Amino acid sequence: MKKHIMIGSLICVATVLIFLVFWGKLPSDVPIHFDSNGNANSVLPKAVVVFGTPAICAILNILSGFALMKKNEDRTFMYYLIPVISIIVAVVILVLAL
Repeated sequence: MKKHIMIGSLICVATVLIFLVFWGKLPSDVPIHFDSNGNANSVLPKAVVVFGTPAICAILNILSGFALMKKNEDRTFMYYLIPVISIIVAVVILVLAL
């Protein structure tokens, strides 16, 4: 099961590549939260989003993976939920920021 945690964490970290492809197009302050009218009301610096989001996802994947191991979880897909969410979050951030 540790293999699944490592692969999932690598997938989370690999989302940096998605962000780096669009580095030049991203604004210096990337909007991360919007009000009900669609106006950005919270922004983070580009570097924090590009490197911080994958790092946080990888940390969450490691923590949840070891929790799943402790519960003897046999359903392999459970180890890949956070990596999939990490990719979705990266795409959503890029769509909203560009």
